[in-house]
Amino acid sequence: MANFIYLNVNPDGNKESDCVTRAISLASGLSYPEIRRKLFHSSKLLNCEKLCSTCYSFLIEHVLKCRPIKCDNMTVREFADLHPYGIYLVRMAGHISTIINGDCYDIWNCLDQKLTNSWKVK
Repeated sequence: MANFIYLNVNPDGNKESDCVTRAISLASGLSYPEIRRKLFHSSKLLNCEKLCSTCYSFLIEHVLKCRPIKCDNMTVREFADLHPYGIYLVRMAGHISTIINGDCYDIWNCLDQKLTNSWKVK
């Protein structure tokens, strides 16, 4: 059964709309500043805003080599329960979070949100 575990990897401890950076940093094991730099470079390469889904999807899939996973019409909880082992990035409308070994790590409990995308982290 999936659990929500509060974790804020923002180096300043701020609770802000930095879910993309927080989630990718936690999932990848790369530092928060390193992910910010990678998002900046991806946005320049793709000529888009660094927090748009096209930009961070490029970083997740092509730079970090994460594999998209089917998640049609699932909640974060349902997905986590189906994937009790491994590290995943999960996207819902307006938010992205990290699942590690079936638990959702974030600054708010998004377990009941519907997924739009998910990736298995290498």
